[in-house]
Amino acid sequence: MCPSYPVPASALHSLLVNAETAMQREIKGFISACIAESDKPKEKRNSRRHHMSMDQSQLDVERGIFSLGIHGGNPEEGVSWKKVSRANIVELPSGQFVSEVLFPRTNTDPEVRHALTFRRSISRWSHEISEGRRELALCSGEDTSAPMYNNPVEEGALIYMDNIIQRTLLPEMQDEAVNAVIHFLERPDAFDPIANDVFSRYPHHTVQVEAEMSVACQALYTSTRPIFMALHRLPTGGEMYLSLVTMLEHAMLTFISRMKQRVGEVCQGKAAFSLLEDQRGTPTPLSQSMERRKAFNLLQRIYNDEFDVDDAAATAEPTQIGNILPLPPSENDTRSRRAALGAADGKGSFERELSHLTVLMKFNEPMSFETSTLCSDEELMKAACLANSLLRVASLLEEQLRSRAGGWEKSSKIKAIRDLESAIKTIRFHGLRVAKFCRMEMLIQTARRMSEICMSSVLQAEDAVRLPTCVNNLGEYLATSSDNIREAGGNAVAAYTFSSLEQYIPHYLMQTCRIMAGGKKPITLNGVEALDRTGSVLYRDLKGATSFENSFWSEEDAANSFEMSAIFISLMESSQKDLESHYRGNPHQFSDTDYQLMFAFNGPRRRGDPRRFNLLKSKMKTERGH
Repeated sequence: MCPSYPVPASALHSLLVNAETAMQREIKGFISACIAESDKPKEKRNSRRHHMSMDQSQLDVERGIFSLGIHGGNPEEGVSWKKVSRANIVELPSGQFVSEVLFPRTNTDPEVRHALTFRRSISRWSHEISEGRRELALCSGEDTSAPMYNNPVEEGALIYMDNIIQRTLLPEMQDEAVNAVIHFLERPDAFDPIANDVFSRYPHHTVQVEAEMSVACQALYTSTRPIFMALHRLPTGGEMYLSLVTMLEHAMLTFISRMKQRVGEVCQGKAAFSLLEDQRGTPTPLSQSMERRKAFNLLQRIYNDEFDVDDAAATAEPTQIGNILPLPPSENDTRSRRAALGAADGKGSFERELSHLTVLMKFNEPMSFETSTLCSDEELMKAACLANSLLRVASLLEEQLRSRAGGWEKSSKIKAIRDLESAIKTIRFHGLRVAKFCRMEMLIQTARRMSEICMSSVLQAEDAVRLPTCVNNLGEYLATSSDNIREAGGNAVAAYTFSSLEQYIPHYLMQTCRIMAGGKKPITLNGVEALDRTGSVLYRDLKGATSFENSFWSEEDAANSFEMSAIFISLMESSQKDLESHYRGNPHQFSDTDYQLMFAFNGPRRRGDPRRFNLLKSKMKTERGH
């Protein structure tokens, strides 16, 4: 029996309490100096928000030793640490060590956000201390249910830190997240393209272009990023955790409200948008067919990076069912995510999409659209910027939300997190809507210019071979639009906007031949040669407009499509005997309707006779029967 301890089992209690109290006080002193809650007036914190730098480095670089987007201090301040000797550093009180050594050396200011940096470590340390005390109590036989054991002498470091977070940090983060987003959304250029001088610095336009996000999207990301980082430092499902999720959802819903308004301003009333959605906003069969094309899946892969397309890039509103097909996994884990750009579309995907675009195939006369229903160059740039900004910010926000360090698998079961994920998917959904709008606008603009070929007088020229004026106009438009879209929306949006044009332009050219073959206007040999040169010129112009890095240009599709159009054009100048010989050797190269049209066509070297096609077809059938 120890005379100084009436209860031998509690012999270690006072020693442990005194040791823990000393450690808790030392930690609280260190945290208090790092946080300096009372030394950071609200006006100074707010001034930083209104002077946010919206450059690219702010999106990708974490500054300061605490990795929470904290601004570094003035390099001219805090040089007193140099006067402190190494021998004296270990003897400095925690508050003096922070103010005279730690922050001056790291060029960082005291900031209340530092509490989130230390919380996880202190929570783990507090748990280990509690477990150690419990083990010692079990070894010594101490009663762990006694009030003396369970009542702490004073407030612990973890409780002290949580009180500061709830009292000061959460209101500040809410103010920055919501008010900063509103501040930038109210700007007249909130979603407009940001000037990019890459084309003046790099005259060869094949260089990779990473267009900047609009200021509204940058503000959403930079203002919510600290909250996302804080989210993964707090206990999942706790009161503070759910409070941060509510802040994020509020900021995103505010952004989504203005975003939908902007999408309507860009797309509503345009001919391209009327082909994609009806008046109630329901996607048309054409829109669904576009989502089944390889280019659409590649666009999602580029913005989703390592995420699965069918999971992270659902293109439907939360209450709808999307039409996006899942992509098969890569056969090789080390294969680049852009290595499949040369792969072919699924069988019949181009034909299915084409079947919904009959309105663009009426080449009997030049297609006429009201000027207000077509996009000007400036409007197309704004649409490209909006598509890129929405897709990119959705990808960045999802990356922050799906941080593996934050226990995503557990937090994803919380309803508030599911609502947050739904808001991010809504942003991506509208980004993909605008991207499809850009592609459809390019198809309409191309068809409108090529519909003028059949009305050109050069097809009846006798003296020389000349290209229709609209062909040169189309080449200039493709080159200019390529630069404009890449400057405003980056290479990915430009690649999707120009995707499949290597199939559509030859198809439009063949449609011109059909109109000429079935029309009343004659065509001369020089006119046929003009059509053939048109195909070569447009191939060159389109190849030049899409020869940038990560373009969706398909060499195989281009070769097959332009070769088919060249053969089809050559049939117009063939003699009747050569036409019959070609049909015998290639009866399935074109449809029976096209062959019958060619047999009935009065060309420069033959007189049309539709009966010869039927006779030849019957004769070949009889020969195959024998």
